[in-house]
Amino acid sequence: MSGSRIIANRAKAQVVTAGLYAILAFLLLGSCWLFASNLDQLFPKRIRSDATQLAKWRPIDDRRLQFGGGFWHDSAFWRSVNITVVTATITMLLAAAIGIPASYALSRYRIPGRSVIDVLFSSVIVLPSSSIGLCLVIMLQQSPLFRLQQALGVRLVYTLPGIVIVQLVLSLAMGMSAWRAAFDHVNPRFEHVARSLGSSAWRAFRTVTLPVARPGIIAGLIVAWVRAAAEFGGILLFCGTFAERPAGSFSTLSQLLHLQQADPLSVNMWAQIEYGNVEYGFAVAFTLVLISAISVYTIHKLGGRTYVW
Repeated sequence: MSGSRIIANRAKAQVVTAGLYAILAFLLLGSCWLFASNLDQLFPKRIRSDATQLAKWRPIDDRRLQFGGGFWHDSAFWRSVNITVVTATITMLLAAAIGIPASYALSRYRIPGRSVIDVLFSSVIVLPSSSIGLCLVIMLQQSPLFRLQQALGVRLVYTLPGIVIVQLVLSLAMGMSAWRAAFDHVNPRFEHVARSLGSSAWRAFRTVTLPVARPGIIAGLIVAWVRAAAEFGGILLFCGTFAERPAGSFSTLSQLLHLQQADPLSVNMWAQIEYGNVEYGFAVAFTLVLISAISVYTIHKLGGRTYVW
């Protein structure tokens, strides 16, 4: 290749790179401007004069005149944090227990119908979460599964375990995309060499495959946790809101963990805006943005840029 052609190719690459950086800068600065231009929403100057009807839902107090409605002083906010952390962690563990072995099997073995499984999980990722919540309602309320619940004396819709069910569907799909990509990046020859030297299949996986794929596995765990913590539409349709329900409708363990009469952060944000407490909802939104930003930064520090999401 001649020197002039090399220089021309480099110039084209630099133009493309500059364009991508310009788009990135536009999106980043636009997002910063969006939040900065709404910071005044966190500092209410007065209580709305038309809030008399809202007082029937929630009494107006001095917190409505504090930063973000004084959300960090509100016990309901910390109960929302508790329920978000607990359910997202349980969901992540369940997704890992199911998804990591399944991802390894899909990566290493020629399973019949593997293309169908890929399409199914890819469809779950792109579907609106509210559609998944509606499908779960129909499946568990309008099918033999409902009669099975009645026979066992259990109920999944509008319960705390129901939150985990909704979160698990989406977290499992997101986590498996990362875990399978991590296993795909590990050369199977490494395992074959270990097996030829006398290692068992489990030992080869534990000492060869797992250490190499560890960054991708950890990134998948983070993705699964964040996706569970950020779930909104499916939870709202499948579980509703808990804030107005009596404490007696919750189990003793839920009350011990202060999960009663609380909603996940995403649902709490929507509920506060519906109550007219926009400053409070805006503060919760900032909390969710901060959690997501920290999680994405952690994934990139683990090398997540090399994975297929």
